[in-house]
Amino acid sequence: MASFGVIAATTLSVAPAGAAGILPPGNPPANIAPSSSDWLTSIDAASATEGVGAMPLNESAVAALPAPEQLFIVINQERIDRGLAPMEYMTAQLNSYALEGANGDTDPSFPTSLTGGSPLTGGGAIWAGDITSAFEADYYWMYSDGWGGSAESTSNAPCTSATSSGCWGHRDVLLHAFSSCAGGAAPTLSMGAASTTTGAGGSMAAIMVSSCGAPSDVTLSWSQIATHAIMQPQVVGLAALPSGQGYWAASSDGAVNAFGDAVNLGSMAGHSLNSPIVDIAATPDGGGYWLVAADGGIFSFGDARFLGSTGNLVLDKPIVGMAATPDGDGYWLVAADGGIFSFGDAKFDGSMGGKALNQPIVGMSVDSATGGYWLVASDGGIFSFDAPFFGSTGALRLNKPIVGMEALDNGAGYRFVASDGGVFCFGQAAFDGSAGGQTLSSPVSSMTPDRATGGYWLAGTGGIVYNFGGAGAF
Repeated sequence: MASFGVIAATTLSVAPAGAAGILPPGNPPANIAPSSSDWLTSIDAASATEGVGAMPLNESAVAALPAPEQLFIVINQERIDRGLAPMEYMTAQLNSYALEGANGDTDPSFPTSLTGGSPLTGGGAIWAGDITSAFEADYYWMYSDGWGGSAESTSNAPCTSATSSGCWGHRDVLLHAFSSCAGGAAPTLSMGAASTTTGAGGSMAAIMVSSCGAPSDVTLSWSQIATHAIMQPQVVGLAALPSGQGYWAASSDGAVNAFGDAVNLGSMAGHSLNSPIVDIAATPDGGGYWLVAADGGIFSFGDARFLGSTGNLVLDKPIVGMAATPDGDGYWLVAADGGIFSFGDAKFDGSMGGKALNQPIVGMSVDSATGGYWLVASDGGIFSFDAPFFGSTGALRLNKPIVGMEALDNGAGYRFVASDGGVFCFGQAAFDGSAGGQTLSSPVSSMTPDRATGGYWLAGTGGIVYNFGGAGAF
């Protein structure tokens, strides 16, 4: 049985269970039993119940790294998958504090400032005992951190009853949304991690802190990890030619693959990205495309023109999708909180930014008839702006979360797709089939229409493309 503890020094802050800024949602309603003897498989299965995608990690490559680096990677992946900023740095100082905790089988204590002099503005610390891997520690911290029904079946020591404030405390430390610095500037997030084989099974500890200045003893940065071979790129979006005779598939690392008559016009593959690519949009004539990153950075290729970005702004939530105007002289970016950013001749018709959402926004489509747009949330809730509402699945219980949408050229309907390949059609949008009910090798991440035939394609994160209606197989 793993044994856990959580601590926050009086000068630091840790989000309470279900705190705002933890996405999605606050905490699981109950502990989730591991689905496999493989801990990463269990993590992916448990996170899928929250609408969170699989970790894009090469498990064996991660396991070959030192345990502190494994913790740095896995914890950051949990944060990034939920739209939270990663811990930017590991430092020698914080690693030493984590090691003291691991050796003492307890939560690490905190320094008052980072090496270099920056005072701490927030943070939390966690520990796990009798643990065999960073993936196992993460599983218990994230998905089995609540009341197990009795003291004997509860792995989180501070969780002493179903209503105890200690329940889900480790998860809330890992998913804490740290406060901004003066003027709204993003804080610097730093971390220490350590493990020891002292005692049965081993002991692991981590400390996560924020400051308004950078440390001077960095041992590893997330930017180094983000381009490492341990990260397995995932297909995040498709964009089709207007003729329907080909399409481009964009991956999270910035790679673009062309199929059918589509021509590869360039990509960000091999370049260092501040944030992963999350979507692709083609120009109306099929002569170019844009890639958009989670920080709103825009990369233009072919006849696609750069018209602005949010890459230099501090966003409340990450960008999750984009759409181009019908003439290609503008585009919109949408964030997970429903915030809309308009560039070029794209007009702003409203947003859900600053409003309470049941689930995060995952995509958008343009109403070519009105120039407005629709936003779709992971529960299938639809938000219409200068565009007609045709229905949603917001009141239904879905097997899997919605991951993307597309609309008819005449604006008379739309479809959206879930991660299991289920397709939902509204208005005049015809149902031409789905991948729902099939055993998929990887979850579906996006869909795009075939403007020539009215069919559509679905793309899986592993690169498999499913075609329906008149859409061709390329």
